[in-house]
Amino acid sequence: MAAWQEKNKARNLSYLFLLLIVAISVFPMVGCISASPGIYQLFIAELNDSHVQFGYIGICSTIPNNGRVCKPTLASAPEELAKDLKLPIKIVQQVLALQHSVSLALPAISAILIFLGFITSLFALSNNEKPVKSSRRRWIASTRVFLWGAVGFAFAAAYLLTFSIGAIEAIVPSSSTGSTVTRGILMQFLQWVVFSVTVMYVITVHYRLHLVVKQVWEGDILPVSDKSKTPTPPTTATPPATEKKEGPAPAQESTRAQNDPLLNHPLLNFLGTLFTPRPTQTTHDSNAQNV
Repeated sequence: MAAWQEKNKARNLSYLFLLLIVAISVFPMVGCISASPGIYQLFIAELNDSHVQFGYIGICSTIPNNGRVCKPTLASAPEELAKDLKLPIKIVQQVLALQHSVSLALPAISAILIFLGFITSLFALSNNEKPVKSSRRRWIASTRVFLWGAVGFAFAAAYLLTFSIGAIEAIVPSSSTGSTVTRGILMQFLQWVVFSVTVMYVITVHYRLHLVVKQVWEGDILPVSDKSKTPTPPTTATPPATEKKEGPAPAQESTRAQNDPLLNHPLLNFLGTLFTPRPTQTTHDSNAQNV
């Protein structure tokens, strides 16, 4: 598989996992807020005797004449909820106490970290050639911290939900109300699915970051200088070598003769006079005839 095909496949998988995380995370949050038939089973727990279901931020009650009524609990007084749901105030207070025992902060923090990791991954995985290695390394490190932190909080949210429902099943029947509790199996399943898909998304993004780091160190992403625009250094031509003329240097020879003590030795001068050629007899005779 070509490198660009591998990158496109990893990118498409990461976007698919991200869409699944967003789509699946919405259902646990809207459970017990809407009375739609499709999300009837999306609740954390149900009190069987009073027919009350509660989720992360909502309570539903089954009224004989009005059917199923759901209300959000955020910024709502217990008296107002009891009036709208046609329930005793004591039941409403107990349901609110059970609802507060399940942490909403953990899935919310996980969602925020996923969003921050997605934003930083856009800078870390961008094809812009302006960032240098150090800045790209910071974006990659931030993306990894955010996304793996999101995985940790998603696991904590799923595990704490399962643990809280088990505790509710053990505590509520022994309380003053004596109600039996039915746990929300579908809610637990969706929470663990969110954790699993989050892990797959983070692994896919981590693989994409690995490809980027590999390309950075191979020099495929960082800007490369244009050779056509770089000035060429001036070349200096070396002058041709001139031939040395060989010949006697009389001035230098005479100077060397004067300065050399061996050449001025008396014995050498005497021998030089002995071996100096003299004029021949014919030369003297010709000179005499001319006279």
